[in-house]
Amino acid sequence: MKTGDCQLHVAATLLMASTVLGACAGDNAKPAFAEAPAAAARTAELVEQIGVEPGPVQHTEGPAAVLAEAAGQVEVRRLGEDSFGPIKKDAPLYQGDQVRAGDNAHATVLFSDESTAEVAEISTLGIGSRVATADPASSAAVLSGIARFSVSPRAPGEGPFLVFTSAGIVATKGTVFGVGVAANGNARVGVESGAVDVAGGAAFDTPVPLDASQTVDLTAAGIVAPPAPWATDDWGVWRDRADADIQVADTAAFHADAMASLASELKNTYGTLESLDAQVADFESEAAANADANLSASYEASLPAASIAIDASFLTALRLEYLTQAYLSHAVLAGDLYVRHPDVVEWKPLEPQVQAAVLWPKRFDATAVAYFEPLRVQYYLHHPRGRAHAQWVGVSVPTFYASVTPPEVPAVELKSKLRFRPFMPPTVRFTASARPIWIAEPDTGWHAKVKLRTAPPRGAVVFWARPPKLHGHVMLGATVRHDLPVLFAVHPPAARGRLKAHYKMGVSHKIKLSPPDWRGAAQSRANWKADWDSPGIKARAPKAHGRVDAAFGAKLDAHGKPHAVRIQAPPAPRFSATFKVKGPAFKPPKPPKLKAEAKASVSFKHGH
Repeated sequence: MKTGDCQLHVAATLLMASTVLGACAGDNAKPAFAEAPAAAARTAELVEQIGVEPGPVQHTEGPAAVLAEAAGQVEVRRLGEDSFGPIKKDAPLYQGDQVRAGDNAHATVLFSDESTAEVAEISTLGIGSRVATADPASSAAVLSGIARFSVSPRAPGEGPFLVFTSAGIVATKGTVFGVGVAANGNARVGVESGAVDVAGGAAFDTPVPLDASQTVDLTAAGIVAPPAPWATDDWGVWRDRADADIQVADTAAFHADAMASLASELKNTYGTLESLDAQVADFESEAAANADANLSASYEASLPAASIAIDASFLTALRLEYLTQAYLSHAVLAGDLYVRHPDVVEWKPLEPQVQAAVLWPKRFDATAVAYFEPLRVQYYLHHPRGRAHAQWVGVSVPTFYASVTPPEVPAVELKSKLRFRPFMPPTVRFTASARPIWIAEPDTGWHAKVKLRTAPPRGAVVFWARPPKLHGHVMLGATVRHDLPVLFAVHPPAARGRLKAHYKMGVSHKIKLSPPDWRGAAQSRANWKADWDSPGIKARAPKAHGRVDAAFGAKLDAHGKPHAVRIQAPPAPRFSATFKVKGPAFKPPKPPKLKAEAKASVSFKHGH
């Protein structure tokens, strides 16, 4: 390894990685401003505990979202930074960034799946990860205040749009709904059209379905109340009433206790992920060896456990993102209380916990790009649902792997792998669409071709309008009287590749496939048809068409050991077979056995 290369070869685990970014030999980058000794000691302790340094990230990939509209004081806090700064219209937004609208301000965020979020005044919205779910989908977090979402219909191969709050998760298949988070951590979800699933943090495995014109409240402890009729947009009234019942000092102490509990859960959940990473990495190595020796029976025997481990990894990712966003939400709410009520809220006990809220999202981003992004390739190659969806995102399943049908994943065995009660994302109802599906980072210029579409308002006024007379004066009725202290010294931006290299993961990203067939994938999504048996879950696709590629060359690197895979393929660059599928799931047919050998291979780049 060259000392000038910032490729950290750390033997540290996911949980207790203590080598920090920028510490590799030959890296002479230093903070622009040195911290005081006591502050530096606290920073070093947090860095060792969480595993990443503070500081911004340099992005070369396309943004997960853009700021489509802004009025009034709208600011952004970038991933790894501890302070907000100005942002202009059309500015890019990446996973982990936060958009904040001040008093009498508002903003609209456009996501790469063409969904939108309207951010109300005195509200903060976080941009979620696109690579931490099996099927790609945009996501967001309402960290404080109110946001209204107009979610695009789900295209074939796309997952549900997810919204995180400190109290639970909202999953939608394409609809219009609002989410509010009050200063005390209580949340509310109201559906204008379509339907959503709402899972409270206290019982993730029992989500509550919510239909159009219904609303539901969630306590700060994650308990979901029964759905109730919702006739009007009264978000301002709801927020004012929540503020009226708040004792500021007690609420700040509650947020501090919640952050302490969430930090412990985050550590335990990263431990679960560490175990799953080892299982998937061992399978990847074994699958490569089986492909090299053409041992179909051995590969088939390993698939049930592998599919369970892949599913369990993505459910763990979902829990990690919820815990991370919940921690951040409590930190934002505590900070909002302090800047408006500095004479009531004591800052010193909150400071180390708010510092940690800067690092936990960066830790999740590092894990997402180092583990979940390459894991999605394993999902398309070896998982039954992923194998069925591969055609819709342009991924060609190798001949050896395609010759074996992955078994369905038993829910009981899947849940037994986890140390928590998982939230199971709902099965998506697809709508035929040629809209791009970004399976990793979006293209850098995707937003130039997208027209902003937000659902028209239901009432005569904007949905977050505050009532004429306020009963509470915690957020809406209080002005900012103090700035949130700067917690960390200024750090230079770090390349995202260094963030990824910080963790030595078992699952490889060095898989070479034939170039993705984006045009064929778009046509397949546009021509997709389904006949629904009922308003329930399963769909039949009696006339689904797809494409199978027999040409394939691959190299897999598991635990740092390269494995060459030589697949029999025709001399032509591509072999295509049109097929028809019937039944509740798409299962590609077994490719024909071909004796000609193809030696050329092309690097498979994620994205569209």
